Amino acid sequence: MRYVLLNHRYYPFLGGSERNVQEIAERFATEGHEVRVVTTNAFDLEYFWDRRRRPIDAPRREVHNGVEIERVPLRHLPASPLIFQGSRRMMGEFSRFPLPAAPFEFVSTNQPWLPSFDEAIGRAPVPDVVMGTNIGLEGLSITAARVARRVGAAFVLMPFIHLGRDDDPVARRYVSMPHQKKLLRAADAVVAMTPTELRYLVSIGVDARRIVIAGAGMTPADVAGGDGARFRRAQGIDGPIVAALGALAPDKGTRELVQAVASLNESGRAVTLAIAGPSLSTFERWYTRLSEAQRAGTRLLGVISPEEKRDLFDAADIVALPSRTESFGIVFVEAWANRKPVIAANAGAVPDLVRDGENGLLVPFGDVPSLSAAIRRLLDDDELSRRFGEAGYEIAMRDYTWEAVHERVKQAFEIAIGNRDAKAANR
Repeated sequence: MRYVLLNHRYYPFLGGSERNVQEIAERFATEGHEVRVVTTNAFDLEYFWDRRRRPIDAPRREVHNGVEIERVPLRHLPASPLIFQGSRRMMGEFSRFPLPAAPFEFVSTNQPWLPSFDEAIGRAPVPDVVMGTNIGLEGLSITAARVARRVGAAFVLMPFIHLGRDDDPVARRYVSMPHQKKLLRAADAVVAMTPTELRYLVSIGVDARRIVIAGAGMTPADVAGGDGARFRRAQGIDGPIVAALGALAPDKGTRELVQAVASLNESGRAVTLAIAGPSLSTFERWYTRLSEAQRAGTRLLGVISPEEKRDLFDAADIVALPSRTESFGIVFVEAWANRKPVIAANAGAVPDLVRDGENGLLVPFGDVPSLSAAIRRLLDDDELSRRFGEAGYEIAMRDYTWEAVHERVKQAFEIAIGNRDAKAANR
């Protein structure tokens, strides 16, 4: 079989969706399939709309671990940040009205602007299956779906839907615009991360028979077995560490983590927050306005190597990701592979994974006092922390290794091929 997978970013960038697609692609290649990944040349997320941010330092075409990679260059119009953000806001507002999908499709397939993306996806030899991802940058997957229909390929969609809190109509609005619902309903198969995502998909008209819950995975040797003492020596840290891994962005709860740790230190409970991940300009502007005392308990590590990541997990007493924009939360599974207790926001699909009082603690998104109290509770109760870490470890090893996840993704590809063939037979 010939498979084309796409994602907005890919190796060597290390992020949740990026790692997910990389693992799937490389496992298909190991099984003997011809696999291509079509992606962009973005490194910073903001490079999709702002030429001043970083592109990735990698060749346009290369082969890595048996997978052919093509990075399509992004193009930027004058005033692109304003155009991109303004058009997204406009689509969100107009989606309240019963409008056709076509105008939304036009805007989303031109912002971000990737004029040669469709050519890269449909390049010979013709693929049997095309997989799109990420409903938040849906223009890429709309293009992929069009190419799949044109060449007769099955189309699989892995949307990574960020649902926000149940009472957050804005978050739901930006994943349920007319063109997004059309894309989801038309896919030959949809790969969901959690039961919450499946229920949402069914509620907007996606055929449940075409949905497979796959989740995301980890390889224990890649995320566990680090040297926490080495991390502490390198960073000069004594005492408890709260680790956070992911983009430094408002929706990820990063600001609240900084504030919660600052509050604990001000109250006399010494703790260090170590944050690893790429930073968005919105966080950077906010962070520079803090006083020295407010920043004293925080270490910004930036993007770290796999070895440094293992060391950070080993050094951490708690792993926290109080985000409202997680479609799954691979960081929690990686933390559990290290038997670490976790703190999450009670938002979106995360409660399907992190069960409050069983394998971690859930707090309301944006609630700094609750976040501070959760950190203090785990630091003060070693037995509770140990119990949460062990419960999470059992779940991670049973359900969320890459081997298990890949088997579920393969089911979605089989469903998609069957649906494509059925459509062809009925023409």
